[in-house]
Amino acid sequence: MATHSDHISKDVVLEILAKLPVKSLKRFSCVHKSWLNLFENSNFKSMYYENLKSTTTHSSSLLLWRYFYNERSDGDVYENDVHLLSGERYENIVTLVLPSLLEENGFYRVLDCVNGIICHYEEDGLDVKIGLWNPKTDQHKIIPPGITDDEPGFDRRVSIHGFGYDNVNDDYKVIQCVYYVHGQTFVEEPVLTIWQIYSLKSNCWKKLDLEMTKKEHIYNASVAYLNGVCHWWGREHATNGLEEEQVLVSFNLSTETFQTTSIVWLQKNDDRPIRSLVVLNKSVTLISSFAKNNCIEISILGEIGVKESWVKLFTLEPFSSEFSPMRMGHKCDLIFIENHNSELASFDVITRKLKLI
Repeated sequence: MATHSDHISKDVVLEILAKLPVKSLKRFSCVHKSWLNLFENSNFKSMYYENLKSTTTHSSSLLLWRYFYNERSDGDVYENDVHLLSGERYENIVTLVLPSLLEENGFYRVLDCVNGIICHYEEDGLDVKIGLWNPKTDQHKIIPPGITDDEPGFDRRVSIHGFGYDNVNDDYKVIQCVYYVHGQTFVEEPVLTIWQIYSLKSNCWKKLDLEMTKKEHIYNASVAYLNGVCHWWGREHATNGLEEEQVLVSFNLSTETFQTTSIVWLQKNDDRPIRSLVVLNKSVTLISSFAKNNCIEISILGEIGVKESWVKLFTLEPFSSEFSPMRMGHKCDLIFIENHNSELASFDVITRKLKLI
């Protein structure tokens, strides 16, 4: 016969569950009825957030960048801010000037930073050049052009989609999409799409026999890298062929295969959010800012390919500050550049305190 001492108290159970990743929590939700909606339990949420803050990887530095439209008296121009932050309170700030890729400077953008290596690219008309730069050693590699044959009667576009480290083959790779459209705009549906992948080890591109979803909003922080997988968000036709849905595309750099995960709740919101893909506690995380509702939602993915494994961790409202795409800091805080005054700021999602860096 079981005695009272054989049972674990409810508080201890919650403490144990609060230390588990979202993927495990989702799988264990069928064990007990009270575990089904754990994030609606205020005590559990507090414990989970504190554990999240204490276990979030403390990186030695954080790269923050934005691409913005600057209205100035001498003419409207596009500009970039690229900052390297380090220190316990991000007190060490270095503004980076990326190496030029074109003879005449075009519009350069940062795609991502992996293992201290920055993947950036510049566009000048149809010409796109990609570079890999290590600011610590100042080594810079300009990637050779991809396979971009011209098609008579069509305009060619190149969109850089992902950069990351293939830990199986010890190689750095870049993913790009080459597509052909009628006219000069990005919004037109492409007639032909070709996916390509670059290997630093072989220093060449190859075509991929895939049809993936292109990423949306090329100039926003719509890509993220985690453990050999590149992620980006985009829009594709739903299974009924009529509607469109938001999806996360996850491309495995070693197997060169991909999965998609539906971002179901965004379809229910009429507002068009500013979104950033980041990594939080070794999980892909989506930050969505809704201007109409004056709030920010932070959601974490438990398992790739399982739309039900998304968990909304935080809803921050009101949050009226104008900002560029956000990054997650090493203290479970949001790091961003305020667009109004171009100042660096951080926002602690647990204490809800905003401060300038």
